[in-house]
This record gives sequence, C-alpha cells and structure tokens, in this order.
Amino acid sequence: MTNENDHPYWFLWALEHLGELLLAAVLVTATGFGGFYLLERLSDIEDQLNYAPPRSYEPPNLDQYDAGEMTADQLTERHVVYVPAYSHIYYEGGSAYPLETTLSIRNVNTNQPVYIESVEYYDTSGKLAKTQLQRLIELGPLQTIAFLIERQDSTGGSGANFLVRWGSKSTVDHPLIETVMVGNAGTQAIAFSSSGVEVSHHAASDE
Repeated sequence: MTNENDHPYWFLWALEHLGELLLAAVLVTATGFGGFYLLERLSDIEDQLNYAPPRSYEPPNLDQYDAGEMTADQLTERHVVYVPAYSHIYYEGGSAYPLETTLSIRNVNTNQPVYIESVEYYDTSGKLAKTQLQRLIELGPLQTIAFLIERQDSTGGSGANFLVRWGSKSTVDHPLIETVMVGNAGTQAIAFSSSGVEVSHHAASDE
C-alpha cells in the first residue's frame, strides 16, 4: 500500500484541491476565448467606424475643373473620341433590360493636364440627346471626371454614344475614356464596359 509520504507535497495539495483547480482552468480558458472574441468584436466595430461608404453620384462641379485662362484655340492637339453606351440591351426574345451608364474620363498622365472641350450624348438615331459639358475644363494629372445617364433615362437606346472632345498643350498620353453599364432586375444583375475609339484629330469647329 502506498504511503502518502511517498508523494511530494505539491502533488498531495493538488489532489486535495483538484476540483478548485479544474474550475480555475475552465475559467481561465473561458476568459481567454472571451477576451479573444471581445478583441475581434472591437476590431470589427473599429473597421465599421473607419468605413466611409461612397457618396451617391452628384453632377461634377465644373468650377473645380476650371481651365483658368486657357482657351481651346491654345490647344496644340485636339481629338474627338466616340464612346459606345447602352441605355438598354435586349434579352429573352427582345425584352428591354434597362441600364445605368457612367462615362468616365481619366487623365492617365502623371505630370501633364489634359483639357476636355465638350461631352455630348447621342441617341440610337444619331441625334443629340443631351449635352453633358460645353465649356473647357482641365483634368489635372491622374484626375478623373464622370457623367451619369440614369437608368430611367431611356432616350439613348441600345445604340447610344458619347462624343468627347479633348485636347492638350503638348504631346501627352491619351486619356482613358470608357463607359460602364450596370443594371439589375430581380435576382439578375449585369455589368460591362466599353472603351472609346478616336474618330478625329480635328477641332470641333472644323467638323
């Protein structure tokens, strides 16, 4: 028979307080998981507080793109870009699927401005439907401007397009000009983009 004196004191003490030790271990483990969960929740809350949702679209304030004393006649290079747009497309045997269109004009130059002379929106028949811009504005390096055709505006049709006239004071990389179309109906959604195609190097007044 084993004598209690054969065991070290700490072992006997632990055996005597086994229940208390187990309870303490459970509490420590629970506290650890609880602390970890609390830290995760605090991190999530901090992320939510730091998150700023994008602002809803507002027509650009053209005064923020003021070209100063620059005039179109001072531009040494002038271009016209055709950009396809779609106020709707057809599906399921000809049903119209309405779309919202964003025209995006991006100055890809890192140290040179470009100048936008006009932005016009034409319908499927080639008639001018809307003038989005009719004054000279400046896009600084890496600056972007966007124009929106809302989903409920169906005047453009499936063959709509923009004509964008732009120019520069010197040789620069051409701006990236594209349209992005998005739409949703029930559980279905669609998004696609179209790139602009240069159609003229002449000034708008010469066309």
